[in-house]
Amino acid sequence: MASTTRLTRREFFHDVVAHTRAALPAELATFQTYATMNLVKLHYGQPRLHYEVWANARDNHIEVGLHFEDGPESTEALIAFFDRHIVEIKHELGPDVELERWTQSWGHLFTLLPYQPLTEDLARDVGARLARMIAVLQPLLDEASAQVRLSRGQEAGSRPRRYRRRR
Repeated sequence: MASTTRLTRREFFHDVVAHTRAALPAELATFQTYATMNLVKLHYGQPRLHYEVWANARDNHIEVGLHFEDGPESTEALIAFFDRHIVEIKHELGPDVELERWTQSWGHLFTLLPYQPLTEDLARDVGARLARMIAVLQPLLDEASAQVRLSRGQEAGSRPRRYRRRR
């Protein structure tokens, strides 16, 4: 039976996380989360490299993706790494998956769904898509992270640390 009961964004993101966690093998179900009014982020100890579900009503879509927000050098390297695997990724996740550099220090590998009422059925579908994405991409991200120099000690969205110059 289809669930047409509308959820608040908070309920929707909570349910997406629960469905994602339930669909993953135990070794991938231990992610950490961070939610705002419009999105939820899931990561494995590196918040600047995270999976994200963004309910973007303004642009009429829901994004499900892997975000690279660690800085210019690592973003460039990660995009190059995933670009070398894009054919296999599209084979596993579908032809609508895109890899894009958004700014010099920010990129993502993502798919867009049409924006629609936030229901339990949609949360289940998005959770299943996100779990599949994590299952396919996380081993690649682990491999890439071992090869790429990542920033240390700064969480996504936080202000850069300021260091005093020694005199």
